[in-house]
This record gives sequence, C-alpha cells and structure tokens, in this order.
Amino acid sequence: MAFNQSEKNEIEKIVKSEIKSFLDSQTVKQFENKMLELISKEIERGKLEKNVRDLIAKSMKDFYEYLWMNRSVWESKIKK
Repeated sequence: MAFNQSEKNEIEKIVKSEIKSFLDSQTVKQFENKMLELISKEIERGKLEKNVRDLIAKSMKDFYEYLWMNRSVWESKIKK
C-alpha cells in the first residue's frame, strides 16, 4: 500500500503536531535534545540499566548461537 504525496504530507503534519504536543518541541533538534534529556534521566535513575543488560545478554547469546549454527563456514579455516 503506497501513499501518494498528499497522504505523506498529511502524515508528516500529524507526526509533527504530535511531537510538538508531546515534547513541546518546535524543531527536530529540540525534539532530539528533549529525547536525550529524558533518556539520560532514566539512566540516572537506573531504570534502563536492567533493560540494557538484558538486551546485551540476548544479543550476545544470539550472536554465538548464529556462529555455532553456521560453523561449517568458519570451522575449516581454523583447523589448518
């Protein structure tokens, strides 16, 4: 389902108004600064630490699992 230009403009207008009302931001830079400020406050409170730790652990597990499943590609190069 492709959007035509007028639909894209309308969606952009809605998103901008939502960002403005949610974070009281007029520009993208103000939005970025406000988001960084909110994230840093959450990190200071320690709320994100557990989530980040869980995400990193899952990513590392998935990475090594992927390597193990595709070991035929790299195993022969190690056994020289």
